[in-house]
Amino acid sequence: MPDGVIAGDGAGATTVLPMSLVFHWGGPRHGQVDDVAPEELSSSVLVYAGPQWYGVYERFEPVQVRSTPEGPAEVWVVRE
Repeated sequence: MPDGVIAGDGAGATTVLPMSLVFHWGGPRHGQVDDVAPEELSSSVLVYAGPQWYGVYERFEPVQVRSTPEGPAEVWVVRE
């Protein structure tokens, strides 16, 4: 099963597998897909401190996955 897919066990329980592709929604990185190190996704926020981008993104709740040319990517939204 690809990373980041929400999987059901048939009994109503779901599991969100970790993924490293992030789809940015809003802010200066809107629409960009990046491969992010899995350990950076263990936090509830992604912080970009330059040199090109500054911003804070948080995991969209409930978790959403978008199909992208790079593969399935989890949606993270800009924190304003």
